[in-house]
Amino acid sequence: MNALNVPGPDRRGSPTASAGTAAAEAGLTAPDDAQAATAAPGRSLIEAVLAAFQTHRVVAIGDAHAGQEIHDLLLTMLSDPRLYGAANDIVVEFGDAFYQDTLDKFILGDEPVDDAGLRLVWRNTTQSPNIVLDCPVYEQVYRRVRAVNWTLPADKKIRVLAGEPPFDWSTVTSASQIPYPQRDPYPASLAGQSLAKGRRVLLIYGGMHLLHRPPDSGRTITTLIEQKTGIRAYVIVPLRPLTTDPGGVFPRLAAYPRGTVIPTTGSWLGKVSAGDILPGATASVNGQDPNFINPWCGMTFGQLVDAGLYVGQPGELTASWPNPAIYLDPVYWAELERRNAIKGNSANPPLNTFRQQRPPAYPLPQAGPAC
Repeated sequence: MNALNVPGPDRRGSPTASAGTAAAEAGLTAPDDAQAATAAPGRSLIEAVLAAFQTHRVVAIGDAHAGQEIHDLLLTMLSDPRLYGAANDIVVEFGDAFYQDTLDKFILGDEPVDDAGLRLVWRNTTQSPNIVLDCPVYEQVYRRVRAVNWTLPADKKIRVLAGEPPFDWSTVTSASQIPYPQRDPYPASLAGQSLAKGRRVLLIYGGMHLLHRPPDSGRTITTLIEQKTGIRAYVIVPLRPLTTDPGGVFPRLAAYPRGTVIPTTGSWLGKVSAGDILPGATASVNGQDPNFINPWCGMTFGQLVDAGLYVGQPGELTASWPNPAIYLDPVYWAELERRNAIKGNSANPPLNTFRQQRPPAYPLPQAGPAC
């Protein structure tokens, strides 16, 4: 077992006994893993995104919420000037469109925006109160795009669009006023407007919002874009370890450098059961008590996404948590308590843990039950 008590290579990259057992049970050997990596060598994130924009007008990258390593890769990509011109607009999940003018002033207009005003962009989404919103990696995305834009001519600058539907928390007194139903249609509409102007769009959203084939025959941002415009997105989702490795996937991934984008078409990764990579979900059927299920039975990973982004082994992943001192601000704390009460005290993790220092290890999601 490694530092997170799950099967997989330890921090030195050496297979543990559990990882070796998982690989053996999956019929894998080290030469097989190396051969698989050679057959599907992959590319860096920036190279994969630039290549995808050669054939697609929409490229979508999944966010592992609060994940430090995925954001290290995103910031490296956003620092590359070649992206500016390949993409025109970035639509992000971590922003309330009610504050789009503030965001435009900060990122495009090179105008002074005070920190208190800028923080409203990510603090006031439908997901508040949520500790993830204050993670420093999200503010860093905005500041990195502004920094690169500052060096570029106007026609190369990227506009960042807040994808959360616009609403004003100060007017909310009931959960029914929170525009949850628009969480996917609104960013899809933003992307559609950009596409209608001949622009190219990069989406940065939680991976479940981006899948080509939602498990419940519902809709995702990318399926809505395709339905409305006929334009299919190229979807890259981070390969986030689960608490267990039911398919022995991560010993195989250890053959790749961290940060590699591995295509699913024509590769072993595309044939893997989706439930061996994506987490289970809690669902209620016909009004019954919710159950923890595997919504991916019968689906392969390649049916859902175009590529996976290998970020690292379980023991290598860390989280970007906010400074607990943020929540000592009495005005902000009172507002979080008000919002939590409106939502039935449903904050997860509980609001009373926000002021505690959190361990650096990234919390791994749970695999669904066997199909």
